[in-house]
Amino acid sequence: MIEARDLLVRFGAVTALDLPHLAIAPGERLGVTGRNGSGKTTLLRVLAGLLAPTRGRLTGLPPPGRAVLVHQRPWMLSGSAEANVAYALSLARRPAAGAGRWLAALGADHLAGRRARDLSGGERRRVAIARALAVEPELLLLDEPYAALDEPGLAAVNGALAGYAGTLVVAAPALGPAPVRRVVALGAAAASEQRA
Repeated sequence: MIEARDLLVRFGAVTALDLPHLAIAPGERLGVTGRNGSGKTTLLRVLAGLLAPTRGRLTGLPPPGRAVLVHQRPWMLSGSAEANVAYALSLARRPAAGAGRWLAALGADHLAGRRARDLSGGERRRVAIARALAVEPELLLLDEPYAALDEPGLAAVNGALAGYAGTLVVAAPALGPAPVRRVVALGAAAASEQRA
């Protein structure tokens, strides 16, 4: 169980996140909504271990390397789309030869030989999600995963996420088709919660 209590993140005089309590059960599919600036990305960065909170307690996070954050604007390594996924597999000590299978799972196998940094926003997102799923993380954090996706891309992402067995946290101003079962709304006041 991941649990955050009295979580506060400040950048100088600006409060980026103020979250009294959040519990995420193993295998849960959680949606995080809120306006721009409400702290969604900040929360994902804290859960990924990329940002230390200013105050508060966070317990139950997976060990380093077992939580993966797919950023809103995914960063691509130089080389092909397939090489991006193969590199992640090699870091996870898994056979890099499986990269094509993960691209296919995201409906992106046709992008395998294309230079990753030349891909469109939606294509990058699909490659980045394939790269994340390939390492089979315990905790998968997705920041606005549906931005710039067309209908086939959206269907491919949701199809791939349906087979993911770990804990999933999806953050977006509007969750739309995200496969979540519980939603937490961040805002100026304390976070509110609802079932999806």
